[in-house]
Amino acid sequence: MKIDFTRVECRLNEVAVEAYGETSGVTIVIPDGWTAETSGMDPGVGGLTDKTTPDRLPGAPLIRLTGSGGAGGVVIRHPSRRELRKLRSNPTPG
Repeated sequence: MKIDFTRVECRLNEVAVEAYGETSGVTIVIPDGWTAETSGMDPGVGGLTDKTTPDRLPGAPLIRLTGSGGAGGVVIRHPSRRELRKLRSNPTPG
Protein backbone atom coordinates (compact mmCIF):
# COMPACT_ATOMS: atom_id res chain seq x y z
CA MET A 1 0.00 0.00 0.00
CA LYS A 2 1.19 3.50 -0.81
CA ILE A 3 0.02 6.64 0.99
CA ASP A 4 1.04 9.73 -0.96
CA PHE A 5 0.86 13.19 0.64
CA THR A 6 2.57 15.02 -2.25
CA ARG A 7 -0.63 16.70 -3.48
CA VAL A 8 -1.97 17.47 0.00
CA GLU A 9 -2.40 21.01 1.24
CA CYS A 10 -2.10 20.75 5.01
CA ARG A 11 -2.38 23.62 7.47
CA LEU A 12 -1.82 21.44 10.54
CA ASN A 13 1.46 21.50 12.46
CA GLU A 14 1.32 17.76 13.07
CA VAL A 15 -0.37 14.81 11.37
CA ALA A 16 -0.66 11.42 13.11
CA VAL A 17 -0.32 8.41 10.81
CA GLU A 18 -0.77 4.87 12.12
CA ALA A 19 0.67 2.29 9.71
CA TYR A 20 0.92 -1.50 9.84
CA GLY A 21 3.21 -3.22 7.33
CA GLU A 22 1.52 -6.63 7.84
CA THR A 23 2.57 -8.86 4.92
CA SER A 24 2.59 -6.45 1.96
CA GLY A 25 4.25 -3.39 3.49
CA VAL A 26 3.40 0.32 3.47
CA THR A 27 5.15 3.21 1.71
CA ILE A 28 4.41 6.75 2.85
CA VAL A 29 5.51 9.63 0.61
CA ILE A 30 5.71 13.12 2.10
CA PRO A 31 6.65 16.34 0.29
CA ASP A 32 10.12 17.84 0.60
CA GLY A 33 10.09 20.19 3.56
CA TRP A 34 7.85 17.93 5.64
CA THR A 35 9.53 15.90 8.37
CA ALA A 36 8.76 12.64 10.11
CA GLU A 37 8.97 11.48 13.72
CA THR A 38 9.23 7.68 13.74
CA SER A 39 10.19 6.90 17.35
CA GLY A 40 6.65 5.62 18.00
CA MET A 41 7.01 2.85 15.39
CA ASP A 42 7.68 -0.78 16.25
CA PRO A 43 9.88 -1.97 13.35
CA GLY A 44 8.58 -5.54 13.58
CA VAL A 45 10.16 -8.19 11.38
CA GLY A 46 9.87 -6.14 8.15
CA GLY A 47 11.51 -3.09 9.64
CA LEU A 48 11.12 0.66 9.31
CA THR A 49 13.05 2.64 6.72
CA ASP A 50 13.06 6.42 7.17
CA LYS A 51 14.49 8.12 4.08
CA THR A 52 13.27 11.60 4.99
CA THR A 53 15.47 14.58 5.77
CA PRO A 54 15.30 16.63 8.98
CA ASP A 55 15.01 19.87 6.96
CA ARG A 56 11.54 21.11 7.91
CA LEU A 57 10.24 24.20 6.15
CA PRO A 58 8.52 26.83 8.30
CA GLY A 59 4.82 25.98 8.58
CA ALA A 60 5.29 22.49 7.11
CA PRO A 61 3.71 19.56 8.93
CA LEU A 62 5.45 16.99 11.07
CA ILE A 63 4.25 13.43 10.44
CA ARG A 64 4.08 11.42 13.69
CA LEU A 65 4.29 7.83 12.57
CA THR A 66 3.12 5.02 14.84
CA GLY A 67 2.21 1.38 14.28
CA SER A 68 4.28 -1.62 13.30
CA GLY A 69 6.44 -2.69 10.38
CA GLY A 70 4.93 -6.18 10.61
CA ALA A 71 6.39 -8.67 8.14
CA GLY A 72 6.22 -6.34 5.11
CA GLY A 73 7.84 -3.26 6.64
CA VAL A 74 7.11 0.45 6.48
CA VAL A 75 9.03 3.00 4.38
CA ILE A 76 8.61 6.75 4.75
CA ARG A 77 10.33 8.92 2.15
CA HIS A 78 10.22 12.06 0.02
CA PRO A 79 9.13 11.83 -3.64
CA SER A 80 11.53 10.23 -6.11
CA ARG A 81 12.81 12.21 -9.12
CA ARG A 82 10.33 10.35 -11.31
CA GLU A 83 7.44 11.25 -9.01
CA LEU A 84 8.57 14.90 -8.94
CA ARG A 85 8.69 15.02 -12.76
CA LYS A 86 5.18 13.57 -12.90
CA LEU A 87 3.95 16.18 -10.40
CA ARG A 88 5.47 19.01 -12.44
CA SER A 89 4.06 17.74 -15.74
CA ASN A 90 0.58 17.09 -14.29
CA PRO A 91 0.08 19.43 -11.31
CA THR A 92 -3.56 18.44 -10.80
CA PRO A 93 -4.79 14.93 -10.01
CA GLY A 94 -6.35 12.88 -12.78
